[in-house]
Amino acid sequence: MARHPEVSEKSIIQAGTELESAGKMPNPGAIRAYLGYRGGLMRIKSVWTVFTQKRDEKLLPEGNLELTIEALPEKYAENGSELMKRVNNALEQLILEAYQHSQQVFEKRMQSMEISQQKALKSYQDAETDADRSVAKLEDELHSLNKEVSGLAEQNANLVIGNAELRGRIAALDEHFGDKVSQQSTT
Repeated sequence: MARHPEVSEKSIIQAGTELESAGKMPNPGAIRAYLGYRGGLMRIKSVWTVFTQKRDEKLLPEGNLELTIEALPEKYAENGSELMKRVNNALEQLILEAYQHSQQVFEKRMQSMEISQQKALKSYQDAETDADRSVAKLEDELHSLNKEVSGLAEQNANLVIGNAELRGRIAALDEHFGDKVSQQSTT
């Protein structure tokens, strides 16, 4: 019983065409690497070769006749020319419709991307505004705290001066009363 292939033919063909689109040569080794080193090289080569042969086949085989439309009987030539005109007109119409459709798809995608980018920009602008508000609020708080620190520093300086004055008075009183106490204890 044969085992199931590790990688599907569709995956191999898709990997090969994506490599071609990227401008790389889709050989079996490159395709295998693109597939995450899954699949056998011989099978990848076989699938890719069959795909490229089918893709490169001409729509109609070349004929060996040296006959032209103009050389046909008049009725056949007219019918052939009319058929070619209709096919040509149909192809032109298909090409134009495909172009218009691709333009519409492109415009929708562009609008979608533009809306998405505008939303992202709005989000960034809102975040920037919020950050500016936060910075302004913090600066106000810092200014207020600096005022408070200045006030407290001034109070502290006044208290230090007051304490120094009190220490001076206490020292003077100690000196004054200390002398009297020592005189009384000696007598």
